[in-house]
Amino acid sequence: GGGFVEDKVVMPFDKGASEFVPVDMQPANEWMNLKNEFLFDWPLLEELEFLKRIGGVFAFFAIVISYPIASGTYDAPDEWALRGLASVIGGGATTLALVLRLTLGYDFVASRLKDEIVYFETDERRPNSGLGLSRLGYERQGDTWIKPSEIARRDYLIWEFSVQPVQKRLQNTVKGIAGVCLACFVAFNILNSNSAYDPRFIQSEQRLQELVNPNNEGVANREAERLRERGNKPAYCYSRYYQAVAGGEAQCR
Repeated sequence: GGGFVEDKVVMPFDKGASEFVPVDMQPANEWMNLKNEFLFDWPLLEELEFLKRIGGVFAFFAIVISYPIASGTYDAPDEWALRGLASVIGGGATTLALVLRLTLGYDFVASRLKDEIVYFETDERRPNSGLGLSRLGYERQGDTWIKPSEIARRDYLIWEFSVQPVQKRLQNTVKGIAGVCLACFVAFNILNSNSAYDPRFIQSEQRLQELVNPNNEGVANREAERLRERGNKPAYCYSRYYQAVAGGEAQCR
């Protein structure tokens, strides 16, 4: 199927300003190498195929990894929505990290294609490169390469017609995943607001004092009602962490 780049073409060596610019550090060849690397070739696929693969990554991390963890943390029957939202957030965050990594890779190559002056390092497999650079006036084992005008124009066209569409696709994907994660995070906090005094969600000494304050009957009554709804077991039974700390496995059965 045709993506943004249908054929794999071997780019020529750009002699340009210096023969000491390594082949794999010339921007056009960096682009060729990038789109043949694992995962980085995904954005070059047809849009539907690309979304299927991104969706597969999301589904794996949301269902296989995040959901079992969420089920162990939010294990009450009435917390099914929290389990689902937590799983979506976990899968979405991981998928977002992957797409951001792809975006950074394409942005790096794009900047080198657009720039008329690029940095390069000498090929350490050619020990005479350093001496040759010194004779040419370079001060270090790496320096900047001023592209000849024809190469600069060609690189810019590669970016404009081959790389820029991929960047836009990745940017839209990032926005979409981030939007879903944000919406789920807001919904999660709204649904979870009634659990602010559960020991699992104590985040400060102030909240702890509110929980143990004998004058705060509203909190005590609400927590007692929640415990009755959940089977009238000790509160630590609903947190694996606090259950282990209390050593109350027998009482929670």
